[in-house]
Amino acid sequence: MVFLNKYSLLFLVGLVLYSCVQSKMQKDNTYEDSSIKNSISFFDQAYDNERGVYLSEVDFYGSTLSSKIHTVALSRIIYGLAYSSQYFPENMNRAESCARFQLTRMLGRDSVGPYFIPEVGDGKISQPESLDIWQQAYGLCGLTELYRSGKNDKLLTEIHHLNKAFIERFRDKENGGFYGEYNFNSGGVSGTKTIQSLMYPITAYMANLWFADKSNRIEYEGIIKEHLSIAYSKVWNDSMGWVNTKFDDKWKPMTEASEKAWVTPGHNFQLAALMLRSSKWPFISAENQMKYEKMGTSILKETLRKDIWINDSITNGFYGGINPLTNKVLDKNCSWWQHCEALIALSLCPEFKEEFESIKEFYFDSFVDVKNGGEIANIDLEGKPIIEPKGQKGKSVYHHIEMLRMLNETGMAGANN
Repeated sequence: MVFLNKYSLLFLVGLVLYSCVQSKMQKDNTYEDSSIKNSISFFDQAYDNERGVYLSEVDFYGSTLSSKIHTVALSRIIYGLAYSSQYFPENMNRAESCARFQLTRMLGRDSVGPYFIPEVGDGKISQPESLDIWQQAYGLCGLTELYRSGKNDKLLTEIHHLNKAFIERFRDKENGGFYGEYNFNSGGVSGTKTIQSLMYPITAYMANLWFADKSNRIEYEGIIKEHLSIAYSKVWNDSMGWVNTKFDDKWKPMTEASEKAWVTPGHNFQLAALMLRSSKWPFISAENQMKYEKMGTSILKETLRKDIWINDSITNGFYGGINPLTNKVLDKNCSWWQHCEALIALSLCPEFKEEFESIKEFYFDSFVDVKNGGEIANIDLEGKPIIEPKGQKGKSVYHHIEMLRMLNETGMAGANN
C-alpha cells in the first residue's frame, strides 16, 4: 500500500480544484460561444455574397422579406460580428465587408459633413429631409466596435469625421445636450429632445469609442459628462418612479395627457445601467461617481418593486409598456430588448444577484430560439412567441450580444442556463 505524504495530497487536491475551474471556464465559454453563434448564424440566409452585406428584413424563420438594408440593423450586425470575432475569427471578414458597404453605399454628405442614409433597397437610396438621432447614433455603433476589435487607423479617421458631424448637427450649444432631430434646412428641430437623445449617443457608441480610442479620449469626455449631468438632474422622476421621456428645449420634462402617457420598464433599466456604468469611469469626478451609483441603485430598487411582473412573479418577466401616471399596463407582451437592458443593469449591482438570476433564466428560456435561431422579439402572456420578423429596421443581433458582452465584463455570464 502506498501512503501519500501531505505535500502529495495537497498537490492532488490542487490538481482537482484546477481541473474543476478549467472545466467551468470551458463550459462558460462554450455557453457564450453557442449563444452568439445561434444569434448570428440565423441571418446567414440574408447575407448577399455579391455585395458583401446583410439584407435587413428577415422573417421569423430566417428568410429575407425584401432587398432593403437599414442603417441601424446593418450597424448592429457589424457590432455583433466584430465583437464575436474573438470567438469566431472568420466573422471579422464579414464585419469589415459590411462596414465597407456602409461607408461606400450608405453615407450622404452636406456642408457639415457625412451622415448615414437610413436605408437602401431595390437600387434606390432613401434621401431624407431630416435626420433622427437614433439612426445616426446607432450608425456609429458597429463601426466603433469594429475599430475596437481591429484597431484600423483608416476606419478611425472615418469615425472621427462622422462623430464630428454628428455633434455639430445635433448639439444644442445654448442649452446643452442633443436635439432628437436635425433638419437639413433649419438645423436642430425644436421640441425633439427625449431620453433617447440624451442616452443613446453614449450607449450606442460614444462610451465604447472612449474606451477604444485612447489617444483622443478628451474629444468625447466633455459631451459624455454634459449628457450625464442632464440625465442625472432631469430624467428620473422620483415622485412617479419612472423616467421622464420627453423634454422642451431647455430640458424641462414635458407632461403628457394621461391617456397618451407611455413608458417602458426597459428605459428605467437603461438609465440605471448608464448611471452605474458611468460611476466607474475615471474621467467622472469622485463626487459624481458616488451620485450616479446611488441613483442607479435607487432606480433598480424602485423598478423591481413595481407592479410590472407577469402573474406577480419576476420569473415570468415584465410587461412591455406602462402608463407612468396611472401605472396601468398598456402592453402585456414581453420584449427581448427590455429584458436585455434589465440584465445589463442588474449585473452591475451585486445586491440584486437573485433577481438577476431569475430574469436571466427567463430571458434565455423565453427569447433565445434554439430551434429556429436568433432571438424572439416579443412573447405573449402565456410565454408563446409572437410570430413576427426577427430582422427589422432596428433589430438584428445587437441587444443580445451587447448583453452577453456586458455580462462577460461584469463576471456575470456564467453557464447556468
